[in-house]
Amino acid sequence: MFERFTQDARAVVKAAEAQAAQLGSPTIEAEHLLLALADREAVIGVDREEVLKALEAERDRSLAAVGIAVPDFDLPPAAVTRPRFAASSKLALERALRAAVARSDRRLAGGHILLGVLAAEAGTVPRALALAGVDRDDLRARTQAALDG
Repeated sequence: MFERFTQDARAVVKAAEAQAAQLGSPTIEAEHLLLALADREAVIGVDREEVLKALEAERDRSLAAVGIAVPDFDLPPAAVTRPRFAASSKLALERALRAAVARSDRRLAGGHILLGVLAAEAGTVPRALALAGVDRDDLRARTQAALDG
């Protein structure tokens, strides 16, 4: 699958892997792709720290919804050497590939990955983006325009 990825898209995937490892996650989730994209030139309109805060707030809200209280302390992250791709990141990358094919683009770039991440209608990423005040439709349109340009 990665043979169609531009150097830019490969850099996003590698950065997502690094984000997952840094956060102690054994898997690369769609949220790690989002964090990797947020690290790059304010691509999504909010910086990495804002996205990370929104993701943490979403995690806390989700846990509270099922009656789990977030502790007043942070546990040390697990030692992870090489995170694996989780279902959410695989789906985001599949959607990125579909976006590239639908646009008749021969190669998959970082913008396509963002479109793949934005395609999720439910889950952690859309809820976190809403908490961060990101207009997903506007971001999708700006990303499409950037890919056209």
